Amino acid sequence: MSRNFSFTAKQKQKLTEIQRTLEELKNYLPLTLRQIFYQLVSKQIIENTTSEYTMLSNLLKWARIEGYITWKAIEDRVRVFHDLTGWPDSESFIRASLKYFLTGYTRDLMQSQEKRIEIWIEKDALSGIFKRVASQYTVPVVVCRGFSSVSFLHDFAERVEESERKTVMLYFGDFDPSGVEMFDSMKITLLDEFMILEDSVEFKRVALTKEDVFKYQLPHNPNALKKSDTRANKHVKNYGELAVELDALRPDILEAKIRDGIGNELDIDLFNNEIQKHLEEINKLNKFKKKTEDFAKRWMKKEFFQNQ
Repeated sequence: MSRNFSFTAKQKQKLTEIQRTLEELKNYLPLTLRQIFYQLVSKQIIENTTSEYTMLSNLLKWARIEGYITWKAIEDRVRVFHDLTGWPDSESFIRASLKYFLTGYTRDLMQSQEKRIEIWIEKDALSGIFKRVASQYTVPVVVCRGFSSVSFLHDFAERVEESERKTVMLYFGDFDPSGVEMFDSMKITLLDEFMILEDSVEFKRVALTKEDVFKYQLPHNPNALKKSDTRANKHVKNYGELAVELDALRPDILEAKIRDGIGNELDIDLFNNEIQKHLEEINKLNKFKKKTEDFAKRWMKKEFFQNQ
């Protein structure tokens, strides 16, 4: 016996607002549950409480099951499906290999820049937006997922030391006790413990900042300021009771801040020159791919008739 869910009038009203929000941000789908929650809070559709978050989660569950919202509109980046399925036969593998042969090439568009850029983000849940923007500049995205391990920071230190260019870390994280402390802690570890030279690396917090909170009127995270947390006391002393998650920022605004963060470090003439070289190389690769495909098709046809 299947379970049914009856939407109340209030829930239907919320569902309408959710659908409207998804339509407004359709160019940034899929969104996470937390992103949708903060957009509704900003619009004063729901209250900024844990109980409302839980109820929204349940509402979105049934809205998708009942077909009011598509499954592709919301993503879950915590759970991963590793597809290890094989091929039905060798011919299918050959055809697929030909289809994707020499595809996916991207020239390093940053290689002629004076600075080497890395984007660091606190949460994997937002990495889709970052990768979509950063890939257009061939800038690496690093998901640190909270306080970074010593091994993780050591890898960064090695990249800095091996590069002949100055490295710029563009950091995006929550503006709350942990989010602020993470960034400060990383800088201390890298500069004081790994002894990275200050003139070889530059740390820039792009978002969230205190200014962002007021400029975009971002909703407070009610669970961020735990009185038992020593970091919370320090945060309140420095910034007051301001605790906001990066997820609260509208995806389009976040995308603009990513672009601005990268753009502020670029020599645009050098960048455009690399793009032109990239296009020329793509043209050469396409010509070579066409010749290879023609040869492979003739070979496959010959093999087929020989085996009849």
